[in-house]
Amino acid sequence: MQRNRRCCIDSCVWIKYAGHSKATALLRYISENRLIVFADRYLLVEIHDALISVFHFSLQEADYTIRKIETFLILVTPRNIYRLSPDPEDNYLYDICIQYNCKYLITIDKALLLDVNAPFIRKTDAWLKKKK
Repeated sequence: MQRNRRCCIDSCVWIKYAGHSKATALLRYISENRLIVFADRYLLVEIHDALISVFHFSLQEADYTIRKIETFLILVTPRNIYRLSPDPEDNYLYDICIQYNCKYLITIDKALLLDVNAPFIRKTDAWLKKKK
């Protein structure tokens, strides 16, 4: 029986790795664990904007990083219907996880990690490093 490897990775995790030029390490963890990662355009825009405004990437560097990340994603267009997240700005993550049957949400957001009512498992990026 094949396990559910569907997940969504919060933008804060992508930003943590990409902003410190370690996106390749995160992509390697995804590949090694054979995860199926769902995301939407909003998540990619959030990453792109943070790379430019917080980490001072040039537009070309940010574009290149997003293109690299995109190759590991299944881009979806979830309907904005769930209002379950402790932070309304993170409702889109819940929409992705619920509508695309994701077993995991990978995040470093403490409020999301502590949400015992979430209908999926919340894990940190450290879990990816040791999973396999």
